Amino acid sequence: MKESRSLLTQFEDFDFRDLPIGVYMTSLDGQFIVCNKTLRRMLELPSDGQVNANIEKFYADPAARKAAIEQAVQLAEQGRNVEKGILHLKVHDRDLYVEDYCKILKDDNGQVVGFVGCMVDVTSEIDTRKHEKELRDRVEELTFDIGRILHANNTTLVMMNETLKSAARVLEPNPFGGLSVPLMEDVERVLDENARHLVGSIHRFMQAGDEDRRSKALPENQWKELADKATFLERYKENVSVEELRPPTLGNVAYEIIHICHAIEPGFLPREAVRDLQQNAFQLERVAALYDVLKTRDAVFQMEYTLQSLREYATADVRKTSKRTALTVKYLVDQVVRRLTGFSQSSKVDIELRDILHAEVRVNEREIVRALGNLLHNAIKYSWRRDKTKPSWVSIRTFIRDHKIHIEFENWGVGMSHEEMEQGLVFQLGYRGQLSTERGRLGTGIGLTDARRVARSHGGDVIIDSKPTKIFSEQDPEYFNQPFLTKATLYLPYAEKK
Repeated sequence: MKESRSLLTQFEDFDFRDLPIGVYMTSLDGQFIVCNKTLRRMLELPSDGQVNANIEKFYADPAARKAAIEQAVQLAEQGRNVEKGILHLKVHDRDLYVEDYCKILKDDNGQVVGFVGCMVDVTSEIDTRKHEKELRDRVEELTFDIGRILHANNTTLVMMNETLKSAARVLEPNPFGGLSVPLMEDVERVLDENARHLVGSIHRFMQAGDEDRRSKALPENQWKELADKATFLERYKENVSVEELRPPTLGNVAYEIIHICHAIEPGFLPREAVRDLQQNAFQLERVAALYDVLKTRDAVFQMEYTLQSLREYATADVRKTSKRTALTVKYLVDQVVRRLTGFSQSSKVDIELRDILHAEVRVNEREIVRALGNLLHNAIKYSWRRDKTKPSWVSIRTFIRDHKIHIEFENWGVGMSHEEMEQGLVFQLGYRGQLSTERGRLGTGIGLTDARRVARSHGGDVIIDSKPTKIFSEQDPEYFNQPFLTKATLYLPYAEKK
């Protein structure tokens, strides 16, 4: 009791009763000598009277008590006290985390006899941190899962591209010349020719043999169906107003005629007439299918790059960051052009390189190539053909301005409104321009967002300029029907010379 009174005397020097934190004094073995009301409530001890409890029983891990004492002793030998030590306690199976501030008490002989200190309940903060960590871990896991899924889909698209290439070769001879998407006027020219041949075959077939033999070869309803299809083919442009729907529509008509041919009873009509009808129906179906294959292959090219770019963007924050290295602008531009050559060829867009500098920039190659690729991909995707005798074009030009190296992508085609550029809408994540879906173009709305983020992380930026070529009033109903000259420019600082 003498020792307890001596400790109590020391403790009475502290004005602790009204403090909003838990204040305590314990003996060396952990027995509470005194504690304030805040600590009593914290540990669910009696609100008044003598405290008959030991701090050891509240430790979630009994071994942690010994470690805490050893730490306090070591700090005391250095003339320091325990500050912000986190203790994990258990109060009736409830987890309690406290921030502990503790000082060792010694007797006249310098022997450790107890501890005085205070505890601050930080359970909610610890729970929040644990929840945030769990959330971060889940987000990282989800991000990697997204990356794996997109990678798998990207691989599938590569396989689809090769399959479609093989399908296009099987459907040869190719009247469109090459594996790129043919121009609509070329498609219509080929469709007109084959539809005309098929109509002629239908008329010749319907006149073959006498009426009795024709009725035995096919039932009356199928003769009427053939006549209706001939009428439809003669005026298919009036019947199908949307140009992109004409090839598949004519392909379906040809397919149905082929099925009628399969139903013809043999021996009643001349074989030459039947063969002529079948062959011309097959030719129309073949060219329509070939166009669909080439169009789908172009869409696969778009999706392949888009998914690859989306994967890179989604995993950017969890992927190990590569060191920045000094690379020439020419090297970076060459990498980007090589990545998108297949897409540009499929889209019949020429890439023109002008004044490409050998100046160096210090960059993360993977990030910058993706950012530049986003700008080139957009330029290709939204290009129109300026001259009917020449393909569409995208020009890439580099220059130096205000001590920055600029890489500019210019195209002639789909434009952007003044409002979209002025308010920065085109840089918002997920935003797609007013005319971006024109002609069924695919996209995710992250290309410009990602490009600007990467450029700014390298001390640069992306700027957009889009101007109409003829009409200058946005109130004019034909304003967005005209072509625009659009420039997307990414600029970067010089690489510092060491």
